[in-house]
Amino acid sequence: MTSTEQELPAVNSSAEIPEFATEEEFIEFWQTHSIGPGLIEAGRNDPEVWEVLNRIAPRQRPRQPRQPKATHVTTLRLDEDMEKRLKHVAELKKVPYQTLLKQFVGERLYEEEKRLGVI
Repeated sequence: MTSTEQELPAVNSSAEIPEFATEEEFIEFWQTHSIGPGLIEAGRNDPEVWEVLNRIAPRQRPRQPRQPKATHVTTLRLDEDMEKRLKHVAELKKVPYQTLLKQFVGERLYEEEKRLGVI
């Protein structure tokens, strides 16, 4: 990190990020501001904030938070229409479609466990 980067004002919450009319305004803002720890923490819990962080220059972009639990690869076959719909919804929510699918499975599993009295 250069001394110039250290002098940039830090943005610590999404409320400090203005609305941008153009991509150029977005770029200009982030050339004169840096990511503060509060914004990184907000991004860990908010997919919309994380999407903003991912758009910022790589020199400022934080690493994706690590999953606390080990994950396992599972193959799931979806028909073409369902996959397109899933990707469309994920795009609207600004999250990767596999992340959205995992959220859907987790939410539905929780509901089923409640219904069965497991939890």
